[in-house]
Amino acid sequence: MRQRDRVIRCTDELISRLTTTERSADFTKPFVVLLRQLAQGRPVAPAALAQALGSTAEHVAELLADVAAVERDGDGNIVGYGLTQRETVHGFSVGGRHLYTWCAFDTLFFPALIGQSARVASRCPATSAPVSLTVTPETVRDIQPAAAAVSLILPRATSDIRQAFCCHVHFFASQAAGESWAATHPGVEIVPVEEAFAVGRDRAKALLARLDAARA
Repeated sequence: MRQRDRVIRCTDELISRLTTTERSADFTKPFVVLLRQLAQGRPVAPAALAQALGSTAEHVAELLADVAAVERDGDGNIVGYGLTQRETVHGFSVGGRHLYTWCAFDTLFFPALIGQSARVASRCPATSAPVSLTVTPETVRDIQPAAAAVSLILPRATSDIRQAFCCHVHFFASQAAGESWAATHPGVEIVPVEEAFAVGRDRAKALLARLDAARA
């Protein structure tokens, strides 16, 4: 299997996990709407999410109860699902708001879903070197170091997407640094940032097109 095909397989499975509840209900629209609300930098009340979806609070509560990894604050408001207001190693700044993501790949396909550019700041787990880049809905630029790479993995068989995928997906200062790390992490694929971004952008656009078709 070619590397691009493996990248597509990994990312398709990730997106399927993020957009489907534990009982196989479609979570695509709630996922995208929730991302856009989280990008505003404030906790999202379930009632506000229900209103944005044109749904009932009861229905949204049932959906959220069936999504294992949703992060909440002490008041029951949502503070994270892929995009999070809690600190991780992957900084994701949007419109002056300092947010974070669960993994490196999230930073590469969320801008297309939220329709905003982001400045990304992370760190290579192999060398501790900083890695930074700018991701827009259409392009990735200002990659430092220029040879930075990203790890991907086919999500593991567990209901928690952070354990299944995110904890294995990082930025690396170079392909060599990533491959050194991957040698002790079975199943991990190391790919250039640009390649992972291109696949992520295309998958995000397909997701949005599916939502547009459903509204038509």
